[in-house]
Amino acid sequence: MTSAHKEPVPFMSIVLPALNEEHYLERCIRSLLDDPYERDRLEIFVVDGGSTDRTVAIAHELAREFGFIRIIHNPRRLQAPGFNMALQAADPRAELIMRCDVHAEYPPGFLTRARAALERNDDAVVATYGDAPKATGIFQRAVAFAQNTPIGVGNAYYRLGGISKFVEHGKHGLFRRAPLAAVGGYDEDFSHNEDSELSLRLTQAGGKVWLDADLTVYYYPRKTIGALIRQYFLYGRGRAQTVLKHRITPRLRQLAPVFLVLAEAAALVLAPFSAFDRAALLAGLGLYLTALAACAIYGAIKQRHAAILLAPVAFAIMHHAWGFGFITRIVQHLAGARQPQHRRQPVASPPIRY
Repeated sequence: MTSAHKEPVPFMSIVLPALNEEHYLERCIRSLLDDPYERDRLEIFVVDGGSTDRTVAIAHELAREFGFIRIIHNPRRLQAPGFNMALQAADPRAELIMRCDVHAEYPPGFLTRARAALERNDDAVVATYGDAPKATGIFQRAVAFAQNTPIGVGNAYYRLGGISKFVEHGKHGLFRRAPLAAVGGYDEDFSHNEDSELSLRLTQAGGKVWLDADLTVYYYPRKTIGALIRQYFLYGRGRAQTVLKHRITPRLRQLAPVFLVLAEAAALVLAPFSAFDRAALLAGLGLYLTALAACAIYGAIKQRHAAILLAPVAFAIMHHAWGFGFITRIVQHLAGARQPQHRRQPVASPPIRY
């Protein structure tokens, strides 16, 4: 009797954009490799955007231990061009490309389960994962709560979790290489929202995005107010850039932070001249803050953790920074459109923390 021939698993290339991630890189890679996936069917790219800490040194140490780890220098610093560099450098055998965050940890067997999720859904070109927070500080715990509630993220299903379904977009994930390459990978002009913009092009090309509730990634939210402001300001700008590029109308939930910022700005301008506007501003702020506080109190009671009482601060930052970022990108576009063509200057995206 002869044993049945076993087909090898598809070759997978894993892409890890990194910038100053000395505290997270090793635990990220070791968590990914806590998996029975055949080592000779794997390669990992650490795409460094110019780290000034020990990120690159740690990557080289890991490469000596795991011969399939490659280090790529990304002079443009941003994640989108870094990912595309790895896509171009990937082994010709690679049928699957996984995009992962370094600022996260992955449960045992993640690679194998991601491949199975993609194979179960033949129409999908990407199996994306859901986020679950892993907080170590008080404010970080409040941010984690805020980022996993509808009042914080609307219907971003990869944040809310619990349901496997086809979605409009997800958070990175495991891609089939052929359709990914066919649409050109990430748009390198994007510093944020590049994953959503890519999902849009993939679905326009006939693909589908599958969110698998069993694929959970433990991410680390921002620890400080300043970092959270910057993150959501850039998220808002990135979404506006997607809207401008594809000439699409944002959903009402996406415009809610924009309306909030505009309404508050209008009320503040008019308040000195009108008692009605002063009253409207105070009433509106009161209702808004009451809703945020009620959500935080409910969360603190449910999770039995007092740190969640700080969630109104995180909610307010997320809403206002996102809305302001969206508005500034639209205004920038409109101002540029009114300038003579020869006077327009490209605006460089700031270096970002991955």
